[in-house]
Amino acid sequence: MIIETAVPFEELEEIRGKSGASVRLTLLETLERNGIVLNRVLVEGPLEEVERFMEKLRLARAGG
Repeated sequence: MIIETAVPFEELEEIRGKSGASVRLTLLETLERNGIVLNRVLVEGPLEEVERFMEKLRLARAGG
């Protein structure tokens, strides 16, 4: 799965660690869209683990 996010890559790595998900994150590129810097990141792993990571990412960005 490829995601585009404004979350810094280092923070994504921290979230991955806290989630306990067995996924691998690879920074593909950094781009700018409408003045916002976005990281395009490849998230690899079993579907359940990717879902676990994505849920933790959603909660982290929502202040949860």
